[in-house]
Amino acid sequence: MKFRKLALAAALFVGLTNMAGAAFAQTKVFIIDEQLIRQQSKIGKELDVALDNFAAAGVDQLGLKSLKTELDTEGAALKPQIESLTPEAIAANPTLKARVEGLNRKAADFMQKQNALSQNLEQRDSSYNMAFLQVLGPAIEAVAKEAGADVVLSVSSTWYVKAAIDLTPKVVQRLDATVPNIAALQAALPQPPAAPAPAPGGG
Repeated sequence: MKFRKLALAAALFVGLTNMAGAAFAQTKVFIIDEQLIRQQSKIGKELDVALDNFAAAGVDQLGLKSLKTELDTEGAALKPQIESLTPEAIAANPTLKARVEGLNRKAADFMQKQNALSQNLEQRDSSYNMAFLQVLGPAIEAVAKEAGADVVLSVSSTWYVKAAIDLTPKVVQRLDATVPNIAALQAALPQPPAAPAPAPGGG
């Protein structure tokens, strides 16, 4: 009797396993590479160019290039005069002391401006990434529906991928067609609510 029960349980288990295997085999799983989409899509490339332009404009506005040149020139000229001197000897020479202090102030100014620009760049890059993700989602969803996908995974979480199930090129094409530039990106993002009109006779 026990043998029959065990055999029945084993048969039931095999049947359930086969059903699960069949269901899994019918599941259409695809992958996408978000980083590659950002690199290859028109909007991704334009965002990168905009970020580079923002950085270049910041360097010019803050005068970082000329300041760096001054630091290099003055530092190279001052180094032979102070490298063999102790801090006490430098402090005892008013001319050298003034030059060293001036160079240190200029270096501190350069670092402060460089750090401020880096923070602004990080904030700008973060806002670009958030905007990109907002239009990436609908593009992936549209391509997934066209492909009849049940699941779309990120390539970063998979170890082996067949090229035939990679939707990355199609997502790039979708983005290029629907969000080809920053103007289209801004139009696709949710707009903030308009400010209420002032009440008549107010003020």
